[in-house]
Amino acid sequence: MTGVDLWLSLRTADAMEHGPERTALLLDAVREADRGDVPRATFVARRLLADAYRVDGRWDLVLELSAECLREFDERTWRFERADEVELLRWYAWLVACMVDFPDLTLDDIRVALEGLERRFTNADLPWHEIYTARRAVAVHVGDWAAADEAHLRWVATAPTDRDERWLDLGAVDYFLSKGDTGFAHQRAAAMLDDPRASDEPVVLVRCLMLLPLAQAGEWERASLTYRRLRRGMSGGFHSPEDIGRVIEFCALTGNADAGIDWLAAMTGFEARRRPYATMEFAASAAVLADAVVRAGRGDTVLDLGPDDRNTGPFRVVARRMRRLALDLAAAFDRRNGNSFQGDRIRARLAAEPLTDFLPLAPTSRPPLRLVPPPDLSDEALLSRAVWHDLRCEADEARACLSAVSDDLPAHLDARRIDLRARFFQSEDTEPSLRHAIDTYRRHGDEPRALLAECWLGLWVSHDGRVDEGVATVVAAVESLRRLGHDADCAWGEYWLAYLLASHGGRDDALDAVARGRRHAEAAADHLALGTLLILAATLRPSLPTATAALDALVAAGVPEKALEALDLVTQHDNWLEVVEKRLADPPRQAARLVGRLRYLRACALLDSGRAADAVEDLNEAIGQASLRGGDTAEQWHQLAHANHTAGRFEDAVDASLRAAELFEHRDGTGDMTFAEQARFLLAESYRLLGDHRAALREYRTLADGDGELAATAFVTGTALLEELGITEWPT
Repeated sequence: MTGVDLWLSLRTADAMEHGPERTALLLDAVREADRGDVPRATFVARRLLADAYRVDGRWDLVLELSAECLREFDERTWRFERADEVELLRWYAWLVACMVDFPDLTLDDIRVALEGLERRFTNADLPWHEIYTARRAVAVHVGDWAAADEAHLRWVATAPTDRDERWLDLGAVDYFLSKGDTGFAHQRAAAMLDDPRASDEPVVLVRCLMLLPLAQAGEWERASLTYRRLRRGMSGGFHSPEDIGRVIEFCALTGNADAGIDWLAAMTGFEARRRPYATMEFAASAAVLADAVVRAGRGDTVLDLGPDDRNTGPFRVVARRMRRLALDLAAAFDRRNGNSFQGDRIRARLAAEPLTDFLPLAPTSRPPLRLVPPPDLSDEALLSRAVWHDLRCEADEARACLSAVSDDLPAHLDARRIDLRARFFQSEDTEPSLRHAIDTYRRHGDEPRALLAECWLGLWVSHDGRVDEGVATVVAAVESLRRLGHDADCAWGEYWLAYLLASHGGRDDALDAVARGRRHAEAAADHLALGTLLILAATLRPSLPTATAALDALVAAGVPEKALEALDLVTQHDNWLEVVEKRLADPPRQAARLVGRLRYLRACALLDSGRAADAVEDLNEAIGQASLRGGDTAEQWHQLAHANHTAGRFEDAVDASLRAAELFEHRDGTGDMTFAEQARFLLAESYRLLGDHRAALREYRTLADGDGELAATAFVTGTALLEELGITEWPT
């Protein structure tokens, strides 16, 4: 490879997005530069490769490459141009500041490095601004505020006049927050927090630092808006564990645990990043989030932070592991530093109380569902409530009740727990567990519950391929229930029988069972059973009156999840919009999820009639309610993006377009990628109209570099914007 080819290769790599291909290209460039002994290229290639390794968390290789660069500079200074010398020494100053992140390095090691840094800057006749940055960082880390204040004042006095002031503001904000001077931090950050058009690096970093302090100060609206702008500013990029941890901690303390969980994926395998301070910071944030998830009644949800099996398991288990990891690392830093500053700071974070029950983060945000059962319920009441939630199709709530039951139960209650576990967590143990529960019920004289469990056993046996045995089991159980004469139990028995018969082609017999079940449900005034039976009837013999009757019964029962099933059946008929409008004219109470779906259907009608702008609020409510159980779709977000764009709500359109693109891109299929491309183009257009031209150009470029249908359009549109702005190159 010639020198020209090498420089072209480096230029290509510099313009690429970070990834394995770029890292491999840079590694090859280092080898070629060494082989040809190309002046300057040996340094530039190593500098770029070191930054790639830093992003990947391979700090051992970062330090190795920096040492090689310093050694070459010391031995062959003449090969470095002045700009390269300045770049090398500023980089080295930053690395010296990072030495505090490694507890195996002593304070004497750091002091010697600082002294060496000062000599290098003096010999190079460079101002000491970066030296004071490093001194301040070391002093802050050990909690030496007198030294930190002195370094900060000198840092301010030596600030270069030719540098983007936002980087200086970032340094000041970080310092003031570390001291607890939030008022000064707010002042320095204000301009970057409030500008919706800016999403470049210093702005993103300031927003990240200020996110939690804004919430702690009770600036709820500003904190919410900052989160939205931060989320899109960080989208698709690589960020430090500390920065992602700050976002996660904010979500955990503002009632947005689900949003915090979404951020965890970016840090899978975080311990392998080989920078202990970052590991400590992220572990503390993950522990705070895990505690929030446990408080919300979802401690059994599985978390996988890899690569170690110790970081995989239920949130309640991983919470303890993350807490211990953070505290152990803090103790290592404190031993090195000779005080308790880091440990005190981490303990305070781990003990933080929620700042509010719930902070809406977007127009689509809705308070999370309450999964935790009411306090002080007996084990028997918890088991009954679990059954109640199960019949209402509220699986998360049912499992939360089951997990709250005591470990040590008397036999008759333990049978109920075994019965429920067999239904909720189906496996090869389901059949023997159900048979054990049935036998125990009978030994304790609970024949109705034994018969209902036999209905479930029949369903399972049939599912296992023994259809005749399964049908016979359910038929016998239902006949026995009829003889007992309990209408509510008979209604559910007839439902299970009808369901089983219908699944094996016995439509007419199933409808007969439904008719019997309806009579029992009406006699028992059991609207839930009645609505459930009517759903099955409307499925077997489609009818708008039957589907509407099912909806009415389930609304009367106050069962929104089941009512959604009935509503889906209503929409299969021509006059569904009349039913929707009638329901929205008198919306049912305690059924926000159902109302959300009704509003979505109305929004679709508005979109079809060309009234996109009028559909915005309906779509916000619909998506907000659907997302509570993970039911929001890429298509819904795409509709919302178009509606916001049409209404001139470009910041909202940016957020919705970004979410739509992400969801489409996580699905397989050519059609999904086409929709993802459309969402990305709408995102670029919304950025442009919002005034964030850098972000708009970034999206246009991504589309133009692809091979989709909008590649040419994106290139032409982006080029026109470049010319309008007087920019000669596409931003990276």
